[in-house]
Amino acid sequence: MTRPARYFPVEAAPLRMRPRLQPFGTDFGNGDADRRYFQLDDQRDEALAAKRDGLRERYRIAASAPREDAAHRAVLAWCEETLAHEHPELALDPSRDFAARYAAISDGVQEDFVVLLREGGGDRAIAVYVCFPSGWRPERVLGWSFQRIHEPVPDFADSAPVARSLVAAMVERGPYVRFVWTVVAHGELDHHPDEGPGARFESGARGWLRVERQVTVPFPGAAASLFLIRTYRVPFANLTPSQRETLAQAVRCMPESSARYKGIEGRRDHVIAALGV
Repeated sequence: MTRPARYFPVEAAPLRMRPRLQPFGTDFGNGDADRRYFQLDDQRDEALAAKRDGLRERYRIAASAPREDAAHRAVLAWCEETLAHEHPELALDPSRDFAARYAAISDGVQEDFVVLLREGGGDRAIAVYVCFPSGWRPERVLGWSFQRIHEPVPDFADSAPVARSLVAAMVERGPYVRFVWTVVAHGELDHHPDEGPGARFESGARGWLRVERQVTVPFPGAAASLFLIRTYRVPFANLTPSQRETLAQAVRCMPESSARYKGIEGRRDHVIAALGV
């Protein structure tokens, strides 16, 4: 297994929660890993163990109906074909029902994923396989629209026209890749709110940069999109001096709404102290 890819999407500027979609396959300095939809590396055993320890009620799939079925067939066929190409060592059985096939994929890869179906003038999540949420409850969002799922995110999909535009891009164009980041005081993958409050930034706290690589794969013929989420954690101590300074400046000038959303409101000094700058 290879070492995990490294991404540092932090800018020393006020954070704005914007899509910032980039073409999939863009070179971020990780070679072949940047061209893989599913990245398997030497943290895979840890990730799969964490998935096994997680709660299966976080896995959700919409009841069978013609439009859902068409989307599930398209997404699952693509996932199985892509994995056969990228990681032929993984053996998947495409003869089982949709839920079993989704579960088998989730149980073999380090990514989480959501499937979105567009219909009429709206959209909704029809499959949710998320084991490593960053402070949200994936078991609740089946059937929710893209806008409703992202409602807590400041200044993101905060209007119906913006949400429709983003969904159109996900369903009709791409594939795309984007990144989101936060800082956390513990290195666990699972940040579900019901798993306890976890460590908070206090005096003497350690810190991690938590980055999500999010990939959107379009299925225009099925009016659907696959949303892949891969979570990386880098201890502050493993960042370069330049990266720590950039991250510290980003924390200093972060808008209050973003600091509140990321759980560091009133704790910025502790974050910067943990960075050692």
